[in-house]
Amino acid sequence: MLKQIDELYKYLMITLLVLYLINSIYLQEVTITFTAIILVVLLELTKHRHHIKQLTYSQLSIIGIVLLAGIAAIIYVLVTIQIFLEPMGLPEKTESVLYFVCIVVGIYILWYFIGKLFGRALEKQ
Repeated sequence: MLKQIDELYKYLMITLLVLYLINSIYLQEVTITFTAIILVVLLELTKHRHHIKQLTYSQLSIIGIVLLAGIAAIIYVLVTIQIFLEPMGLPEKTESVLYFVCIVVGIYILWYFIGKLFGRALEKQ
């Protein structure tokens, strides 16, 4: 089963992306969004399972803590931006674009940091 997932990884990711885009444009259902995100995370974990098996429990816990702290920091930044943007009275579309840019930049920085941390942990093995 895992071998089939490895072979169909690209197609599964494209399908989940299309599902997410259709949902965000037409349906705007939160449950579908979270389900797609969780499936992508599970798909990435199964893809990198060989590398994850090489890590010790302490290295895995550090990566998990960094992930949680990064998500909390992104939420904190979004709330801070919302507090400062509210008195300005910007149009809703402009605020949405600013939130989107903030989320994308935050996720990119978190992904880069986790990649570096994951790479260093594997090099020490």
